[in-house]
Amino acid sequence: MNNIQKKPVFTGLKKYTHAQRKTIIDDLIIPQLKKELADNLIAIAADGSFARNDDTDYSDIELVVFVKDKTNVPRGIGKIYKGVLIDIAFVTEDEYYRYVLEPNPYWYLSGSDTLLPLLNNQFIKKVQEYRVRKLSQKCLTCAQNQLFEVQESFGKLFTAIRTKNSENLMPVLADATMQTLKLLAFMNEKPYTTLGSFITQARRFLIKPDGFDEFVELIVNARYLDLEVLDMRARTLFHGIERYFHEKVGKKVYDDDLSQLIKNK
Repeated sequence: MNNIQKKPVFTGLKKYTHAQRKTIIDDLIIPQLKKELADNLIAIAADGSFARNDDTDYSDIELVVFVKDKTNVPRGIGKIYKGVLIDIAFVTEDEYYRYVLEPNPYWYLSGSDTLLPLLNNQFIKKVQEYRVRKLSQKCLTCAQNQLFEVQESFGKLFTAIRTKNSENLMPVLADATMQTLKLLAFMNEKPYTTLGSFITQARRFLIKPDGFDEFVELIVNARYLDLEVLDMRARTLFHGIERYFHEKVGKKVYDDDLSQLIKNK
């Protein structure tokens, strides 16, 4: 009996209900933020799963705190309070528009932010009414920039396949998949809701490069260790991505002009 191992008990990861998270927010976090920020505080909102009311046992608490002046305020803080992660981002109103709602390298996820007002409802409502202008043009620019990441990740994937590097295949394949998923968000002008739904949401997109569904099917069904099939489907997908850009921007998909590397603006 003495040899029976006890089930490990985590100290930094515990189950919480939505109501329990709300108690932590209302009774502990908001009063402390009011105390520390004083007149610099504009508004507080929850985002992520708590704001959508679809948080599960191990979901964290994500808050956005709007301030007037960022001079003496950190960009963000993370705390683990009694087994629940508390992630707080401090932003000005302009920063939220520029770095969250406007298309940027992180927009594939940040652009879907849903804010639940916790303090100063009128201000949060105004923020939520913000609309991006020239969304299609901005998303195409982001997609073109994302192509560099896709090219690099697929180069590493093809090298791993060619060298039969099964030991390190998983992280390389995961990176190529993630870079492609980011690209699809810009192609469809639609950010993802949460990391846990990336592939599910991407498979429903209307715009997908040739070979995407077959590539993802290989991953979902854990058949990627067949390197010959993986190589074929990865190449089909990469060519499909290039075809998409050829149709969008013409033959000049890649910038190969080395006559001037640093352009004066």
